[in-house]
Amino acid sequence: MKSLETLVNMRSSLEIKAIILGTVSGLAAVGIAFAAGEIIRPKAQPQPRPPSSLAEKSAIPPADTPEQQGYSLFLLNCAHCHGNDARGDEGPDLHGITKSDARISSIIKNGIKGEMPKFGAKLTDTDVAALIAFVRSLKDS
Repeated sequence: MKSLETLVNMRSSLEIKAIILGTVSGLAAVGIAFAAGEIIRPKAQPQPRPPSSLAEKSAIPPADTPEQQGYSLFLLNCAHCHGNDARGDEGPDLHGITKSDARISSIIKNGIKGEMPKFGAKLTDTDVAALIAFVRSLKDS
């Protein structure tokens, strides 16, 4: 009689284990399906901005002007954060800036802690003045 009872207990134990294993396997399959769906589903592509480069807006300053020198300096030193069109990327949009020339000069030379590097050791006062002239030439649109 004990052997029959042992067999019944073993069968119940195996059934419980099978139920648990089936449940865990099913949950794993659902998890994998969701993960695969996220990998396979095409990501929404950001919409490209309409063309607004400085050249397309005829905003490249005339040759041999402080604004043109500032534009060249801007492309070398500032465009990687403010964008080639100065409309902002990591840094802010520079069109229609209302800060004083002295404040802009201070920001360029001393930077903004945690936001913008210092350029005082790299740029001369003439360079800073040219950058300010370029920024002032940018118009809101």
